[in-house]
Amino acid sequence: MAEVMILLLFVLLMALAAALQNRDDRIRVLDGGGASRMVEELQRAYPQAKSSDDYFKELTRAIEARRQVEEAGAKDGTKNLLADAEVGRQVREAAASSGVKDPEKFVKEVVAASTKGRKGQWPPFFSLSEAGGYFFDSGKATLRPEFERSLRSEVIPMLAKSVADYDVDVIEVIGHTDEVPMSGISNLDAALIQASVGRVPIGALRSNDNAGLAMARAVAVVQQLRADPRLRGAVILPLSGAQMIVPVDGVANGSARGSDQRRRRIEIRLRKSTQQASPVVRR
Repeated sequence: MAEVMILLLFVLLMALAAALQNRDDRIRVLDGGGASRMVEELQRAYPQAKSSDDYFKELTRAIEARRQVEEAGAKDGTKNLLADAEVGRQVREAAASSGVKDPEKFVKEVVAASTKGRKGQWPPFFSLSEAGGYFFDSGKATLRPEFERSLRSEVIPMLAKSVADYDVDVIEVIGHTDEVPMSGISNLDAALIQASVGRVPIGALRSNDNAGLAMARAVAVVQQLRADPRLRGAVILPLSGAQMIVPVDGVANGSARGSDQRRRRIEIRLRKSTQQASPVVRR
């Protein structure tokens, strides 16, 4: 309806432009009720306007739009206007059908996000491997001092920038190991959560398998990230990939037995928090 009213307004303005050739014509048009008809059309086209200033602004925009149409060619200009209006309608309908409470606000946020200079739709992930110089104590979750320094001076600034650039609020820290078997006694069931909140030293964590070691190392990095004010506001989660995933995004087949610094790593991935979805169980 708004698009139709805009087109009607264009027709009215074109008629007025033809009539308003000189001062006498303007006076006759005003005396004959032309001004009141124009006001009525404006009121119908822009019911949200609250004052004469608002109507004047809308009229000015319509005149400018008409000028642009004339410069580009009436046929092509009208076609582009209708195409743009159709795109806008489809965007609003898509936003509304996906459950967005305020489609107009949603569209504005999407447009604003697209102007932040992103190189792609998805944020990058960060891989901190022993091969790249990020070391833990052997068989433990304790970060070496140089690892801690790199987190503070290099990794956290990049994470903070990506969180802002991509408008995300969840940071996933995933521990990975190679396939070298482990042995010993684990205390992770009793101590892992306590270590994640600083009540147990990271160096006190013990694991007897790669899944536990990967998780303990993720917790050690999470503890560092949570303590940095530059990442305040982000939810930071520890996860374990154990020995299951080969870089990049490959699945282990169980054939590797030797030490592999590339696989002993921390991966950090960024995403936006989402609502939980429950699948429908079909019987």
